[in-house]
Amino acid sequence: MIYLEVKLPDIPGSLIELIRPISQYGGNIYGILHHHDKKINNMIPVDIWFELSEELIQVSLENIKKDLINKNIQINKISVGSKNKVLTFIITGHVFDTDITDTIKRLDSKNIKVLDLHAKFTEVDEISSVMMKVEFPDVMKKFELINEIEKICKEKNLFLIRS
Repeated sequence: MIYLEVKLPDIPGSLIELIRPISQYGGNIYGILHHHDKKINNMIPVDIWFELSEELIQVSLENIKKDLINKNIQINKISVGSKNKVLTFIITGHVFDTDITDTIKRLDSKNIKVLDLHAKFTEVDEISSVMMKVEFPDVMKKFELINEIEKICKEKNLFLIRS
C-alpha cells in the first residue's frame, strides 16, 4: 500500500490531475480523503491510498512523482509498504443522521483510515447500513480499534457488526 499526502488547489479538475498519473502507471486506488475543513490559501490537503504491482513499484512511483511535480501538485508525504492492518465492519442505525463525515474524521484523528465505504440507503426515517473497510497502524491493537468504533457507536446510538 502506498500513502500519498498532497495539497491541491480548490478548483474543478484538480483531483482528476492527481488521479490520472496514478491510474496511468498502473495504480489501484483504495481511498481518497479531502480535508476541506483544513483548507489554507485555497489549498486542500488530500490523502490517497493506492497499490502498485511489486514489479512496477519503483519505476511507476518515480513516474507518478515526476508527473505530479510537473503539474505543480505539492507532495507533502509518500510512504510505501505501510505496516498497517485492515478490518471490515458494518454499522447500522441512523448512520447519516448522526453525521457519517464526523465518524470518518474521528477515526482519521486516531490514525484510522477509511479505505472503502459502502452504504445501503433507505427511507429518511429508517435505519441505514454502512460497511467500512479501515486501515489502522500496526502498533494499534485490534481491541483498541474496536473500542474506538464502539465508543462512537454508543454516542450515536448505532449498532456495530464485526467479525
